Amino acid sequence: MTTAHDTGPTTALLSQARELLLRTMTFYRDDPRTAGWLRTRLERLSEPLRMAVTGRVKSGKSTLINALVGAELAPTDPEERTQVNTVFRYGPEPRITVHTPHGAQRNMPVDELDPATIRDLQRWRPDEVARLVIESPSPGLQAITLIETPGVASTAVKETGRSALAQILSEADSVLYLTRQPQQIDVQFLESVHELRVARRAPINTILALSRADEVAGGDHESVEAAGRVANAYRDDPKLRTFVQYVLPVSGLLAQGGSTLGQSEFEALSRLAALPREQLDELLLSADRFASSATPESVEPGTRRELLRRFGLFGLHSALTALAAGGIDHGRLRRQLLTESRIGELQEAVHLQFVERQEALRARSTLLAVDMALRANPRSGDKQLQGELDRLLSNAHEWDELRVLSGLWSGQLSLPGRLREEAERLLGAHGDQPVARLGAPPQAGARDLAERAGEAARRWRVLAADPLRDRDHREAVWTVLRSCERLLAANIGQ
Repeated sequence: MTTAHDTGPTTALLSQARELLLRTMTFYRDDPRTAGWLRTRLERLSEPLRMAVTGRVKSGKSTLINALVGAELAPTDPEERTQVNTVFRYGPEPRITVHTPHGAQRNMPVDELDPATIRDLQRWRPDEVARLVIESPSPGLQAITLIETPGVASTAVKETGRSALAQILSEADSVLYLTRQPQQIDVQFLESVHELRVARRAPINTILALSRADEVAGGDHESVEAAGRVANAYRDDPKLRTFVQYVLPVSGLLAQGGSTLGQSEFEALSRLAALPREQLDELLLSADRFASSATPESVEPGTRRELLRRFGLFGLHSALTALAAGGIDHGRLRRQLLTESRIGELQEAVHLQFVERQEALRARSTLLAVDMALRANPRSGDKQLQGELDRLLSNAHEWDELRVLSGLWSGQLSLPGRLREEAERLLGAHGDQPVARLGAPPQAGARDLAERAGEAARRWRVLAADPLRDRDHREAVWTVLRSCERLLAANIGQ
């Protein structure tokens, strides 16, 4: 798959945002701090997309990062540990780089990435370490860089101020926010991330995950399904819909366990699954009983405690039920656990909302950086830059398209089958080029494209005049209509 960091800026909005960033750097060339900060934003345009993984303390950030990467990199602990921002990015060789608040860097080349080493570094105080950069050759990091933050309302955030964390999140291109169940503190934090006008104009970069779905409804075998119903209810909450595109349930622990399932673990689980059903049911009555029972001797307590840590009681129920049914090998069990965790739905949402539409997100991040610089350092002569920023914000149709697409994909918006298919295509879901948007053959000429665009515009103009649709649907229809008109204008006269 070709990505923006392979080819450089291609969309008009991203190109214009980049040009404005360059002019802003020139404007502040006598201010080394501001110019240097903007330069780092420019350099990020050639890097993979950046996604901040954040949420309240013990919301499962490290566990879910491991599940997304497919390797145990982020250390997991029963207590709050992460004190500094940790960047997980792709690199050909394992490496750890420590960045200090004063701008110094210290490279720590390692043969392999040990979570215990990373854990020790994460416990450093924020005034000692600004951030850690962990480079790994894991394929899961090739398309997107993950940034783990201290928990919202954690000790580190209280010491540095919540606004500081909000600023860090604004520097990411996208946000994956984790919570057990949305509460007022989650809503307030998400609002703080969307305070600046660029963020309010383009609330297109946030996914909310109920990350410990296996603990809903008492942690029984229907927990994840119950979490799905909770997610559907929150998906339609007017407050959350203001800045969240998806609300999804996921069992991060089960996903991590499934993605990193080892052969020795599979064999231990198989021995447990071979026990008489009555004995196995009794063993699974509670976590304490499973971990400390003197029997079965075939799997000693230390191994059972490790299995419990890795999969949780819900995951053990899932794995042992599958194995007891028979005919499941290591690979099939791994796939079944990943399916039950619903990590695939989250990965698809991240791909559709973030990776596939990353240029719109990069443009957002770029303009957000310009806005922050102009607000933090106002000076005489900045009106032209402010005017250009305002113009780009008012004409950023790509953001409107992404907002409607995410509404259709997440279920916040609904259209009849054929209309939905046409809307997604016209909005660029299957490709940004006119032939893809209009469903034309690759060899189609400008006249054919203009005729197709005109026919589509007439259909959607009729829909736009329908007074029975609610506001969200009217705005969605108007966005599709504007896409048709842009396609028409681009091909008339060619």
